[in-house]
Amino acid sequence: MHINELSKILNQHFNFHKARSDCLAQLVIAMVTVKTVNFTHLATAFITESFPESCYKRIQRFFRFLKFDPFALASMVIILFDLKDKKLILALDRTNWKFGRIDINILMLTVAYKGIALPLMWSCLKKRGNSNTLERIDLIKRILLLIRPENIDCLIGDREFVGAEWIQWLDDQDIPFLVRIRNNTLLEGVLPVNAFFRGLPFGRKVKNGKITLWGKNVYLSTRWSYKKDELVTVISNRKFSNPFKLYRKRWEIETFFGCLKKRGFCFEDTHLIHISRIEKLVFVLTIAFCWSHLVGEAKEEAAPIKTKSHGRKAKSTFRYGFDELRGIFLRLTEKTEAFMMCLKLLIINSQVEGV
Repeated sequence: MHINELSKILNQHFNFHKARSDCLAQLVIAMVTVKTVNFTHLATAFITESFPESCYKRIQRFFRFLKFDPFALASMVIILFDLKDKKLILALDRTNWKFGRIDINILMLTVAYKGIALPLMWSCLKKRGNSNTLERIDLIKRILLLIRPENIDCLIGDREFVGAEWIQWLDDQDIPFLVRIRNNTLLEGVLPVNAFFRGLPFGRKVKNGKITLWGKNVYLSTRWSYKKDELVTVISNRKFSNPFKLYRKRWEIETFFGCLKKRGFCFEDTHLIHISRIEKLVFVLTIAFCWSHLVGEAKEEAAPIKTKSHGRKAKSTFRYGFDELRGIFLRLTEKTEAFMMCLKLLIINSQVEGV
């Protein structure tokens, strides 16, 4: 019953045939239950009378043959978190690691949301190291089919996401950006950043100064980091009232990556090496992550998370919901009512036509 109900609700987003939708529902529940994406462990958590060996083969077939619509998933995130027609802060970043000799390298576009990032679009790169301009443009072009440029408050990126062609393209699309530049970047084509601002006193900052970079006029803001060991320098094509506070939101995507990894689903435990299958795994992880966060938000309304003496919450909203769902899944026969309440958080009444 539990799998059937979750399967029906997921199908309002993705419209898979029943066998595939049921397997997706099994995987979402299993990932939360066993806290890993390892197929062997997932197979033991399937709610079925079949042997784990059969479930393992079923999981393999799922990732071999699944075809999913990334726009349907992004639409689901936009609707479930009430982002439609809102001004959004987007963050771009990569996560990468090695499995044996294989490089797993994922370029991810997210939206900042209440201290964490929500995944929207991603690409698995067929290489190690930084993304290039064409790969970034391709990712942004896809999200622009759902989110209009006027609804993008800012696109944030770290020192990887720089270059004349890249910022020119963003400006041509009328997308406000705020990206950090390296300290050896030449300003006005003459001096590197660290030499240009060598005499800047600690505690002082430059905000929205006009400067020429890569032949383009931009706004530059810089200050020493809190540890006073390096300059933090960001550029933008708009004046932002507090560029440093805005740039700190980039950390939310790192928090999200942490939830996919050791603080949640142990993403790095995967033994998948085919790019298409890794992208499908991110698809399932996104559903499990979003459901956990929605449950955490709902639970926090009823019983707020305790705040520790240093002023931070004892646990994140994601972890609050993740632990709640896991407790329900481990005792499903006793907690059917709680399970049905959590299911309601995934129900939608309309589809996104454009944000």
